[in-house]
Amino acid sequence: MQAHSESNKNKRKRANVATDEQLVYAAMSDVGLERSVNEDRCSTFATEAGECFLVLDGMGGTEGGEFAAQISADTIRRYLTAEHQEDIAERIRGACEEANRTIMLRRQSQRFTEMGTTVVGVLIEDSAVALGHVGDSRAYLVQHDGIQQLTVDHTYVQQLVDRNEITRDEALPHPQSHILTQCLGSSPDITVDVERYWIWPLKKRELSDFIVLCSDGLYSLVGDEEIQRIVTVLPPPAACEELIQLANSRGGFDNVTVSIIPLHGHLRAEESPTWEKEISDRARGRRVNDWWRRSFAYHIVIASLFAVGASVAALGLFFYLKVFRGF
Repeated sequence: MQAHSESNKNKRKRANVATDEQLVYAAMSDVGLERSVNEDRCSTFATEAGECFLVLDGMGGTEGGEFAAQISADTIRRYLTAEHQEDIAERIRGACEEANRTIMLRRQSQRFTEMGTTVVGVLIEDSAVALGHVGDSRAYLVQHDGIQQLTVDHTYVQQLVDRNEITRDEALPHPQSHILTQCLGSSPDITVDVERYWIWPLKKRELSDFIVLCSDGLYSLVGDEEIQRIVTVLPPPAACEELIQLANSRGGFDNVTVSIIPLHGHLRAEESPTWEKEISDRARGRRVNDWWRRSFAYHIVIASLFAVGASVAALGLFFYLKVFRGF
């Protein structure tokens, strides 16, 4: 799957739609009906370990939010494609922390003092899944018989819900629902919430689970049950389109971004039965790769020594012919 990052300001964009429409990844971002700039981003890219999927919702004025979301997506991509720690949960945590450091540095510029961004990301390595987030962009587990929110919003109203001062249903229409308790760029010491899951193989006639990533422009206007119904009925590309159209039909007051990831299995908190074998196969693959790298380096050194020796011999022959033979 090729890397793709949404960046067009005013057009609806679709990312990475393959030919098998039923079980392919798809993502879409739309500027909405009231904004002139799309400060959301969605991105997917391959690492040596597996695939990463991101949704970000920038904030901070005409230029700041768009810039914060884009440089965070770029930073996370660079980090994950360069780093090789064993644990994918620590990889996605480190990538988000690196993006936070980048934004904190950029905020020193007078133009970007208020900029920041939310992020929700999934890193899939064989059957292992790491989910990380900062802010109020969400991840849902969508199954054919229900939907579950996997992330907990970093918002003031979520704190009220946690303290039982308001109900979950009262949180979204609350007048202070937009207040974040943290995002990338809000503090040098953010806390990245990271969870680990595993994908279990499907049994005969079972249907795949989905992970849905989205910005608040979607879930503020489209209910959880509506998301579940649309994602399980329509292929991911059509589901993205339908969800965004539904949000816009209800006001579209914010940018709207959604990413639908078919898992080709069931998402569970317990290790999958194939996980131990995957670890063993990956370790064996690394040993083979290391052997090839060492072997290649060895042959390069030998070839270089031969080249140096040949050059010295040729130079000696030249001086011999020049001095003693008169050529």
